[in-house]
Amino acid sequence: MTSFFSIDHSFFTALGYSVSYIEFIGTLTGLLCVWLAARDHIFTWPVGLVNVSCFFILFWQLQLYADMFLQIYFFATGVYGWIFWYRKQPENEPIYALGTRQRWLLGGAAILLSGVTGFIISRLHTWWPGIFEHPAAYPYTDSLVAVLSVIANILLAKRIWENWLLWVLVDVVATIIYFQKGVKFLGIEYFILLIIATLGLIKWVKARQQQSLQAKS
Repeated sequence: MTSFFSIDHSFFTALGYSVSYIEFIGTLTGLLCVWLAARDHIFTWPVGLVNVSCFFILFWQLQLYADMFLQIYFFATGVYGWIFWYRKQPENEPIYALGTRQRWLLGGAAILLSGVTGFIISRLHTWWPGIFEHPAAYPYTDSLVAVLSVIANILLAKRIWENWLLWVLVDVVATIIYFQKGVKFLGIEYFILLIIATLGLIKWVKARQQQSLQAKS
């Protein structure tokens, strides 16, 4: 019997594509999570915990190991973000911005970490063949998505508006990867996430600008 958590356990078929239970639940909670984040709602964090739990299982089966490990980090920061937002009360907390030097440092760190992570991920099947039976798919591109997601999630938890710039880039690259891997439902999700992230970027930039005007007046 096929496990409920297997990508081969079909929930429904749409346009000839079989959608598994784990992909459907992960996609649904992922969309809801980002929509809530764009609306500055604290429920984005508990919904996100469900989302990353599903995606950990999904990405392991797809050999997207960088994305798989990323979900462990997301779970930890999801708990942190939930506590941080609960204590700060988002509606009363300002939106912050990075300085020019911080942006350059984060950019350089993202490139360096993506290269190191990509190298490690590309070797997992040779180091631990009992756990990772197949070579990683798109190890360096997948690692770039993972590293940028880590940085973006930290910035989101800290209420720094540039997080949405990174999420837009992540969603563009991830959409391409998932369509290439044949998980079309997930690819469609990330295309929708791209739209939501763009709206979130616009909303947070306007809020930041409004704060600046109020501070000057």
